[in-house]
Amino acid sequence: MAKNYYQDGNTMDWKNGTGKDVVSGQPVIVGDLIGIAQHDIPVDADGELMMTGVFVLPKVTAGTWQRGVQLWLTKDGKLTSDEKDGSDANAFAGTAWITSNAGDPEGRVRLGF
Repeated sequence: MAKNYYQDGNTMDWKNGTGKDVVSGQPVIVGDLIGIAQHDIPVDADGELMMTGVFVLPKVTAGTWQRGVQLWLTKDGKLTSDEKDGSDANAFAGTAWITSNAGDPEGRVRLGF
């Protein structure tokens, strides 16, 4: 193994400094990326975020996209194909795993790719 290998990158240690409890499966914005809480993470507790895999997440209801396009997470935790909401940048989520249509309440995203 390479002498500079650190870890496989599937998970990330994270301290919940959001001021709110984070529940298992909830997306968390970390810098310009997102991770998914592997377990419930109370306020000020350490936890683990999943950084790879395909997840079902809520989406902007009016949003439409084809499989394979890049997706972002809005500050209110919804998938969108728009890199920005007005002047606010969204966090990069990954790639659409399936096509989504207007009215669909959720979408599927492969994290980080």
